[in-house]
Amino acid sequence: MTLEPGWAERVEGNAIPRRRPGTFVGPRAKLVSAGHRLLLERGDSSYTIEELVRTAGVAIKTFYRCFANKEEFLRTVFSTIVTDSTPRIRDHVMTSTDDPLERLRLAVSRPLEWHRENEALSRVIAHEHVRIAATSPETIAATSRSYEALMRELIVAGADAGLLFPADLDWDVHIITSMVTNSFLTLIIGMGEPPDRRLLADNVWRFCLTALRAPESAFAASPLPSLDGDSLDGDRVDG
Repeated sequence: MTLEPGWAERVEGNAIPRRRPGTFVGPRAKLVSAGHRLLLERGDSSYTIEELVRTAGVAIKTFYRCFANKEEFLRTVFSTIVTDSTPRIRDHVMTSTDDPLERLRLAVSRPLEWHRENEALSRVIAHEHVRIAATSPETIAATSRSYEALMRELIVAGADAGLLFPADLDWDVHIITSMVTNSFLTLIIGMGEPPDRRLLADNVWRFCLTALRAPESAFAASPLPSLDGDSLDGDRVDG
């Protein structure tokens, strides 16, 4: 892969929270930071532990004190990249508008429209997502929680304002989050033939808004089963 000189340092600076000068950086943080850098430079996770510890400036025994193996380490790097993106999405959403529907639209659209400094970063995230999902689905579920929490907050705000009518909050959050994630993977990896990213984002939002505005009479009288198999009728959010 041909990379623009210096781009990895700039992207790494955006991906990893900046620390104040003089702040102590422990070996685990050094390893994760080095893992970010190597993942971006290589475009995949094929680097060795020996390369990682040289980049981090720590001993190999330090690596094994912090992580059981390379796969556990890679899951940590992936989780850090993904969960660190949610505060930036939240900041973009909350500072852009006070309108509840527009905030929700931005939260749905931002992951799909987000033009990162180099699209290699998006490809790395997407490929690592697919790879890790095959061996550790619980990691994928854990990394989704912060974005799910943001979606839940925004849907509730829209319902409180009388603009949305979610039939089942837990299911709606789960389905919308999954739709955004899978649309991102399809867009970046090319598992299908999606349109341009703005058109994709607009149509995902249209679909979500239509579902969240459906009148309650459109649903069956009996409550839907919850994600854990129990009825969630008590958790309904009515407009």
